[in-house]
Amino acid sequence: MGFRTGFVLASLLYITSSYDYPLLFHGQVSETDVNKAISFYLSMYNAPLSVSVLIHTVFSIGLIGIVSKLVRWSENDKYFGTPSLLLYFGSLLMYVAVSIPNLRVLARPDEPSIVHRAVFDAASYRRVENYNFQPLSFQETASVVQVIGATNVIITAMLAGVLLMQLGEWYSIRLDRIAENKQRQESIAKLGAHRNDDKKVD
Repeated sequence: MGFRTGFVLASLLYITSSYDYPLLFHGQVSETDVNKAISFYLSMYNAPLSVSVLIHTVFSIGLIGIVSKLVRWSENDKYFGTPSLLLYFGSLLMYVAVSIPNLRVLARPDEPSIVHRAVFDAASYRRVENYNFQPLSFQETASVVQVIGATNVIITAMLAGVLLMQLGEWYSIRLDRIAENKQRQESIAKLGAHRNDDKKVD
């Protein structure tokens, strides 16, 4: 993942953090915070197709960038490339398996099939087969939004790990090049000294 890709994703997740953190870290969840988060996520979910294409394109570019580096396998990829791919792939799985189903619940909370695919702290009666479907309570809706927020925090941590791995790889390559250049300069200096000694002998 390039630093430009990481910057775009970090910017998107930073915007969501202003809605996620009050629900996750400010103790009692208020109805106002929940409604603000729902309004924000629904605006993202119902945004024009171009917004969705942009987000998924950025994710795809990052994945392609990491995979293309692994194709040209080097020793650094063992320590930096593979962990980067695992962290990035893990963040994609979290987005697909948790975020998207929960966003669909916020958009269509009255459809049982969609509610059943979501990940949230459901009421006990929903765990019984063939129960009489009821709309989500406030507590369940708040749980849906909190799970989305927690998923965003986890994805942010994973992408931060990817950036740290990429930074570590860049620094390792830089040190290797400095060492190679120093060795080359020393070899040139030794060769020059050798030639000077030969001239003196002549």
